[in-house]
Amino acid sequence: MSDGADHGVGSFEGEGSAGMESDEYDFQEDETEHDHHAEADVDNGDAVELEDNLDDAGGMSDNYADDKFYAVDSGESIGWVDFLNLSEEDVLRFNFADVDIVFEFYQQYAKHHGFGARRSRSEKRGEVRIRQEFVCHRQGYRSPKFYSMPNRQKRPRAETRCGCPARMLLRMDDELGQDKRSGHRANERHAQRGHWRLRIHGFMASLAGGYHNVPYTTRNMHNVNAKQRREGGLDAESCLRYLRECKANDPALYYKEVVDGEGVLQHLFWCDGTSQIDYQVFGDVVAFDVTYKKNVYLSPLVVFSSVNHHNQTVVFAAVLVANEKEETYVWLLQQLQTSMKGKAPVSIITDGDRKMKSAIEQVFPEAHHRLCAWHLLRNATSNIGKPKFTRMFKDCMLGDYEVRTFQRKWFEMVEKFGVADKRWVQDMYERRHSWATAHIRKKFFAGFRTTPRCEGLHAVISRYVKSRYSYTEFLRHFHRCLMFVCAKEVEADFECVKGDLVMTTNLKQLERSAADNYTRAIFYLFVPILDRACAMRVVDSEDNGSYFIHTVSRYGTPGKDWRVVATSDTREVRCTCMRMECFGVPCEHIIAVLVLNNVHEIPRSLILPRWTKDAKLVVQSMGVIWDSVQLTQHWCLMDWYQKVCKIACHSTEKFQFARDIAVLMLKHFENEDAGDTSFPPEGPPIEGGRAPVRNPPRRNTKGNASHGGKKTQRCRLCREVGHNRTTCPDRRTIELSSAVADDMDSMDTDMLYDNLSGDLYATVEIPSF
Repeated sequence: MSDGADHGVGSFEGEGSAGMESDEYDFQEDETEHDHHAEADVDNGDAVELEDNLDDAGGMSDNYADDKFYAVDSGESIGWVDFLNLSEEDVLRFNFADVDIVFEFYQQYAKHHGFGARRSRSEKRGEVRIRQEFVCHRQGYRSPKFYSMPNRQKRPRAETRCGCPARMLLRMDDELGQDKRSGHRANERHAQRGHWRLRIHGFMASLAGGYHNVPYTTRNMHNVNAKQRREGGLDAESCLRYLRECKANDPALYYKEVVDGEGVLQHLFWCDGTSQIDYQVFGDVVAFDVTYKKNVYLSPLVVFSSVNHHNQTVVFAAVLVANEKEETYVWLLQQLQTSMKGKAPVSIITDGDRKMKSAIEQVFPEAHHRLCAWHLLRNATSNIGKPKFTRMFKDCMLGDYEVRTFQRKWFEMVEKFGVADKRWVQDMYERRHSWATAHIRKKFFAGFRTTPRCEGLHAVISRYVKSRYSYTEFLRHFHRCLMFVCAKEVEADFECVKGDLVMTTNLKQLERSAADNYTRAIFYLFVPILDRACAMRVVDSEDNGSYFIHTVSRYGTPGKDWRVVATSDTREVRCTCMRMECFGVPCEHIIAVLVLNNVHEIPRSLILPRWTKDAKLVVQSMGVIWDSVQLTQHWCLMDWYQKVCKIACHSTEKFQFARDIAVLMLKHFENEDAGDTSFPPEGPPIEGGRAPVRNPPRRNTKGNASHGGKKTQRCRLCREVGHNRTTCPDRRTIELSSAVADDMDSMDTDMLYDNLSGDLYATVEIPSF
């Protein structure tokens, strides 16, 4: 390769350049690399500044300052380059071994200067590639045809192109011709047979780049398994020791165990520091659910969860319990309150267990308790068995009626089907304040109406945790599950800052305001509201001095209207549909009033902080670095120190220098952390001299069948004996009710407003300011 006429890089431009042209060669787009440029992109990273006392270690310039050309033929050679102080003249003196080395070089340059890189166009002479262009990942613009595609089926992807002119042009040396790359391929060993330890060890070696990079042998793996078998009789004590080890790495981790008079472990509550941080931000709504058969003792697993600003499930705490008595639920709710610094949730959702309800009333008396709508519809089918009744029951449950209208519809339904004497119907009416929208529409539930979101979490847990696991194995694998959940949040955080969203509605200024504030998931839930707002009309406005009362109606649907109260400056807006109070997202009626007043940005009072991109800024203000930032910094440091290790291990002097610096930094950071009191130690103290905690017996709870003899086979639909799911006589009825209950855990709920009448809010109190 050569620069200019003969060597290396033909041009290197950081600010921009004219397009590449060629009269005698076929200059074409590298389609494979262009279409999949996301794989070649690198994450932006802050440049790492070395301390002054490390300057004498020397830099890349010492290696090529006196050379006419500097050969760059490996990743180690790239590691010597001082990218922050690199000039165009320096680059023109490089002689690269092949195109891949050049691309790795440009990726490192891009990372140091805060942008990503990808391959772009290439030039070929016949089958020989003689030029290659590398550009910023945001180079170019999206073709205009993609903005006006008719009959679009999918939402447009976020824009990632802004016309950035940064590029690097590579020219192949005529003497060398095409890349001279070794035909050598890594010797891959695929152990088709053999012991599982050998296969796992080989897999880890392939990930680490060789067996010499795996810090353990198959004998070490065997010793760990043997140790676990020896500790099987002390599983309860081992799991507590594991939590103590975790607490050493995470000082904020909280755990509490209950041991009976015989030393047997009964209950175990734990939550890590990350969960406590999430609870401070998203703990206004908590789902309280139990799952079974997640450990060898069949101890029920209680999980406290909610939804984060990406509309993803987030776990707050978990508890292994010996039974499902009311006093057990009271204890674990008290532990939740203690671990979360006394903060109580605004709303709690359960599957309707009466012992849970009683415990919630004792520990969190001010919290709104809501029953799962999905379970209620299933119960309506199993107790009544009439699809028409289930549909009318759903209408009473989810319809946004006035309380008086709800009662009228309820008694009409009960009389029509003759179920007034049914105990289940009577019980549901007594508990209507926990499930009827007419009674709970003013209460905030963050879009939660059902616990199938919890069932989805249980499905994820089941991929990591098996019923044969001991407590210690359960805790280790459950921790892996939480890491997966956190990783999904980090991915969503990255998606929120990647590219610019394409505006698709007619209210583009309000849509842009929503895109700037909401996360992607919440924004996509808000877009249909903007679309529906275009069909809303403000038919009347009444001036009351400090505020206005607007009457909003849907176009083409007379007799259905809503009242929107707004201050004269539209900073405070309320609607009688109560969608904002219930879901935390402005309704289409409020949007119609904003449009009437020519408001271009959504008022801050209508943007709930828990749904925004900055939802966790309050955590950072407390001195805590949240997950996505912490992981990005971790990956950046790992990348740097991996290169340091690779270079330093080949020289004794370099090794000793790197070792001494690492030891000094480690001691310095440890001394700083030792003086950090932001996370005081919590959890039970380690009691010296006490007897080891004994393992619990095998449980027999409502989620597990009795273990005396052969298990009775029941139908999976109706739970009766004598037939299966295929031959179930009630199959059609039950499946119909399941279809009715489908997709209920969504914030886009048109039907909440479809049953409103003109005089619905005649007696509703209009909120004032």
